[in-house]
Amino acid sequence: MRLTADEQGRLTSTEQFRPKATFDATVQPDGNIRLVELAPARVVKPRRINGRLRDADVRLSRETVAAAVRAERDSR
Repeated sequence: MRLTADEQGRLTSTEQFRPKATFDATVQPDGNIRLVELAPARVVKPRRINGRLRDADVRLSRETVAAAVRAERDSR
C-alpha cells in the first residue's frame, strides 16, 4: 500500500490506522519507515500521604516488567 502525506506531513488511512492509536516510527536503513502500533499503557496514579504525592500502590519488580515486555514482544 502506498500512502502520501499531506502538506503538514500527516498520513490518513482509516483501514490501516485506528483513531487515537499511538505508533512507533523507525526509519529502516533502506529508507522505508516502519510503523508499529504501541500497546496501551496502564496509567498508575500516585497516592497522597500527609499532603505529599508518593509512589503508586503498585509495586513493580524487574521480573514483572521483564515478563510484561517479553509477553508484549512475543505477541507481535
